[in-house]
Amino acid sequence: MTLHERVLGVLACRYVDEVVIGAPYEVTQELIDHFKINVVAHGKTPIVLNEDGDDPFQVPKQLGIFQVIDSGSKMTSMTIIDRIIAQRLMYEERNRKKSEQQKLQDSLQAATEQQCNSTN
Repeated sequence: MTLHERVLGVLACRYVDEVVIGAPYEVTQELIDHFKINVVAHGKTPIVLNEDGDDPFQVPKQLGIFQVIDSGSKMTSMTIIDRIIAQRLMYEERNRKKSEQQKLQDSLQAATEQQCNSTN
């Protein structure tokens, strides 16, 4: 899914007024004021601290506008990453086996041709 498609998908939600592309990880008071943010939502996945070791959602929590939402799905970004890696490893192994089989077939064909040429 492209960035444009993801933005359109989020904008299709009835409670979403605006999507900020390239938003900073940390939600600051200035960001809240600039975009007139009423709610800051985060999924049930663990919150990763910012580079300074601080909670990036500290300000919205203090303002009482932070909400944790449950999508009802067990799918996380880590699950997707694990699947991609597993599929890549399977793909590489399958291609390695195909390559070995092709080399074996090429060797057998070369040996057969050489045997035919030596009998002529």
